[in-house]
Amino acid sequence: MKSSNAIAYQDGLDILVCKIIIWEPSDKQVIDISDPDENKCLVLRECQSIEIEESYKKLIGTASVRFPRGTVIKRTVTANGIEEDGVTSIYTERLNDGAIIEKRPGYSVAQPKDFKVGQRIRIYLGYYRDKGKIFANEKARQQEMEKEALGHAPNFDGYIVKCGVSTPIEIKCESVASNLKRKTCPNILINNATISDLLKAGGKYDLLKGTGLELHPDTLKEEINIGKIQLSDDLTIADVLTEWGKYGLYCFLCYDNDKPYIKVGMPFSKNKNMLIENDSEPSMGTLIQFNYHVANDNLTLMNVDPAYLAVSAEGFRMEGKKQIKYSITIRLNPEWTGSSDTEHKKFQLLNETKLSTKAMKLGAVTKSKSRDRVDLSKYTVIPYISRKIGVTESELVQEAEEYFENYNRNGVDGTLVIFGDLNIKAAAKVELLDFREPEKNGWYRVEEVNTKFGVSGFRQTLKLPYCIAKPEKE
Repeated sequence: MKSSNAIAYQDGLDILVCKIIIWEPSDKQVIDISDPDENKCLVLRECQSIEIEESYKKLIGTASVRFPRGTVIKRTVTANGIEEDGVTSIYTERLNDGAIIEKRPGYSVAQPKDFKVGQRIRIYLGYYRDKGKIFANEKARQQEMEKEALGHAPNFDGYIVKCGVSTPIEIKCESVASNLKRKTCPNILINNATISDLLKAGGKYDLLKGTGLELHPDTLKEEINIGKIQLSDDLTIADVLTEWGKYGLYCFLCYDNDKPYIKVGMPFSKNKNMLIENDSEPSMGTLIQFNYHVANDNLTLMNVDPAYLAVSAEGFRMEGKKQIKYSITIRLNPEWTGSSDTEHKKFQLLNETKLSTKAMKLGAVTKSKSRDRVDLSKYTVIPYISRKIGVTESELVQEAEEYFENYNRNGVDGTLVIFGDLNIKAAAKVELLDFREPEKNGWYRVEEVNTKFGVSGFRQTLKLPYCIAKPEKE
């Protein structure tokens, strides 16, 4: 692929706009996709600060919202949500600290008692480009601003899990995936488990039933075998899915047509259905142009010498009916001189897991020539986990060598702080376009996003550890 062309952006005045909707869910086993009627929920359009954290390595995203006690909340006027006469009248109210605020019927100032654990919360953030347009009244201006600035998917969707009572008022929230913390696992032992058996709606075990979440259709296309697994009612569904991340199989929340799904994938995979990605993203990814979108560049260019690169591979082999974790490490053979060298092997095998007596009785043979552990502190060691249960030592070595060959050694390290107008999500594909340092140019997978909104502005901090592709040379 070729790099995108630069885009010329017009100067203008951007106004920060936010909208926070809070309501009581009608059924906690069903996740509301559409926004509720504004007359049947609490609506806040001002805050002190909002911070949202999400990563595809963390199943449950979090958000923290802070606002003063004097913040104005729009709420239901009557039990039927019908505004009565006098709605356009304005009056004043004196707060305990002596401040006088302007109020309208149907509005009140925020108090800690307004928020309860378990309420649904949805947060929209954005910019409104002021073009000097004159509006008939304040309501028309508000509608126009929200239509332009907030006409996108919510920046956060979840539940309130904690409510502070001090000043400023602070509410802690978790994404809709927190439903998985409220359901325990059955007591079962499975010798040859697949993701579909465990999580598919109407499947053999259907662990997601009653959480309002379903397994993503892409994950359903693959029979992902996770081998032997034992569950107990001491564990929640969230505990189990988080544990898989330790073995390179990440479960994360993604949205398809505004509907939330649980997706399972890996950062690197030849199988497209197993890749970590968002379905709603553009095919070329979201363009990040350094001379316009970037607020602070904390990226460091990385170019790893293959002679100082090693792959640490892990797999599970079978010893009788028992799964045993097994690991090997490979690096380039220092004596190998190139593709024409037929005397030496290209890779060296080292730091192999010691075989048990039972494994050797079953025919396993140590492949590493040295029993001493090699110091790799000066090497860039990249982890690899085989998805094949019962992988043999020879197969694991072959997979590690293939991974070494395909690993992109040119990339970036660190974080990138951008303005919030792109609304980047975790697992999104982004394209970097930097005219001063074109070595950064390419397509990257976003691992982690930290969003901050408030009196200090609107920023997103992106962690970009994975380079998907580099642009073609002209």
